[in-house]
Amino acid sequence: MNVLVYNGPGTTPGSVKHTTETLRHFLEPYYAVSTVSAKALQTEPWMSKASALVFPGGADLPYVKECKTAIPKIKDFVRRQGGLFIGFCAGGYFGSGRVEFSQGNLEMEVTGNRELKFFPGIARGPAYDGFKYNSEDGAKAAPLVLPDGTEFATYFNGGSLFVDADHYDNVEVLARYKEPTDVRYQDSSSGTDRVGPAAVVLCSEGKGKALLTGPHPEFIPRLLSKSDDKHFLSRVVNVLIENEEQRLRFLKDIFTKAGLNCNNEFANVRAPNLTPLLVSASETRQQLVKNFQDNLFTITSDPTKFDDCVEIDGGNDKVRLYEGFKQPYYKAADFLRHGEPDEIPKTIIFPGEGELFPDSTLTSNYDIAKYFKYLNPDNTVGSMLMYGEVVTSTSSFLNENKNVLSSIPDSSMLHVGTIQVSGRGRGGNVWVNPKGVSACTAVISLPSRSPRTNKPVSIVFVQYLSMLAYCQAITSYGPGYEDLPVRIKWPNDLYALSPKYYQNNKLSLVGKALGQGSESQIVPITDIEPAYLKISGLLVNSNFFNDKFTLLLGCGLNVSHDGPTTSLNSWINILNREREAARLDRLAPIEVEKLHALYMNRLEILIRAFVDTGAASILPEYYRLWLHSNQIVTLKDHQNARAKITGITEDYGLLIAKELQSGSNTQFTGAVYHLQPDGNSFDIFKGLISKKAV
Repeated sequence: MNVLVYNGPGTTPGSVKHTTETLRHFLEPYYAVSTVSAKALQTEPWMSKASALVFPGGADLPYVKECKTAIPKIKDFVRRQGGLFIGFCAGGYFGSGRVEFSQGNLEMEVTGNRELKFFPGIARGPAYDGFKYNSEDGAKAAPLVLPDGTEFATYFNGGSLFVDADHYDNVEVLARYKEPTDVRYQDSSSGTDRVGPAAVVLCSEGKGKALLTGPHPEFIPRLLSKSDDKHFLSRVVNVLIENEEQRLRFLKDIFTKAGLNCNNEFANVRAPNLTPLLVSASETRQQLVKNFQDNLFTITSDPTKFDDCVEIDGGNDKVRLYEGFKQPYYKAADFLRHGEPDEIPKTIIFPGEGELFPDSTLTSNYDIAKYFKYLNPDNTVGSMLMYGEVVTSTSSFLNENKNVLSSIPDSSMLHVGTIQVSGRGRGGNVWVNPKGVSACTAVISLPSRSPRTNKPVSIVFVQYLSMLAYCQAITSYGPGYEDLPVRIKWPNDLYALSPKYYQNNKLSLVGKALGQGSESQIVPITDIEPAYLKISGLLVNSNFFNDKFTLLLGCGLNVSHDGPTTSLNSWINILNREREAARLDRLAPIEVEKLHALYMNRLEILIRAFVDTGAASILPEYYRLWLHSNQIVTLKDHQNARAKITGITEDYGLLIAKELQSGSNTQFTGAVYHLQPDGNSFDIFKGLISKKAV
């Protein structure tokens, strides 16, 4: 399930960064933490796929304005669907029944009722005077007292207290401010002063809950310590560092109390260090590596020379280029150590004289030689590998650094990372990819017209080709792997059968070749929602260089990491239990290096066929492995017309939906709708297709 962090007007970049990084380290692998926009909250079917919605610090009024039409959805998510709402600071104001902020200050006062009302009373603040927008002047290390009497200090900057919190039956106070506050925390005449002002509350609302805070326990002292303000560092950050262990324990306790499943490695709340990117190719393809290296020096002017490397302008990042794997690796790794992943220059290491692949000790999580063992030696696609143990994002690094991207020989590179700390998805979502999630980006070049037919080449089909190639690589991994229950969700996601659905329905898959198109006999089309879980998504970025499209096909696949859904190797274990009962040989776990190579082999074949002959030769295989043949959907932007999906257009890759006669699932009216994969939201779980807001 997803934990969604609002990232739109009202938020500050710092608050979003602190919030997402903290949540990822506490909640992964059990949840996928990503950011979400106000538009997505209004138009996307996020509620059925989320466990929690989080509003970070910032300013409450823009939240009210931007999310006005989404508020009924948020209420329904918590009260009827049992979801969790988390509001840090500004999010705490937003989640309350009324805001009274800086009353009497004509420049800053915000007073008014709020619609969510998870905390039914008033969020009043700042609890402590001195707050200034976009400043640390009013920040402090605020001591909190917990119900068991323990104390710790956490970051505070303009947050509220929750008035009369002890008077509401649905409210539990999880922490109180220790020091006297500068605003009144009790309005009730029956109140007593001995309990203290509520700083963090947990509110029960229907089937769900809301966790609201005035201070910022989600803020990470390590990130705050980058400030140049020595006074702020001494009076606030140093105190927070001393209280770090207690802060982490408190967060785990309140997240768990709110119903979230936390991991046991929360003590290491920091992104791992980046590692160097290592470039290699097979012995017969070494010229590609040299061309890439030479192009980087040609395309960038005035490189900076150091004793052991050269630094160039990659476009968005500075990039340091080293030559020779062994010694340069440790120098480059030392340079990257403890730098912020999105800020520090990146490092690329090319092979030195007589070197082919880096030593396996430098790539303990990926066997580069094994990748090239299974790669078709005649391939162009994927014939050069750039690998990093820890990377920002395989897609973003290339897409944001045009000098690097334009230096790559046509259709040659596969960029692989074992761990991504700044992964990107559609809609700008950001997440950390842990070990077990295959993160790779293939660089593909396509002509604007087919050299054989001279017809225009529609690049929208690349997303279909890529996911089809991955699905084929999985089901043809070896004998028996065709039984893996993986299917394509239009346009570019990969789904697997839910182990829970499989167990509850006592299904048998061995020999049924579910991946070969017979799923309709095992899983009814009406059961797609409980039956299938997402295990992979594809992001395509397009660029145009030298009269050719350069496309980045970024894909993350759960190979052996079950959070938050399932994985291929979990399904290998399930199939093996069936195979043992049938006295068949066990299937070996899928190795990511071999899978990547098979993916590149399949992609090479599909792209060549597509460029030479068009989509007609590709679509039958895509249909064989997708979820949607004859699926009946509702078209929200066409008076809720019911229609049956019949395929994809061969020119622009649009989804074809034929309108059904009223009351019939087989008779058509004659109206046909063509729907754009990048301009429509398609929810297979609800059978709805609707036009996306721009």
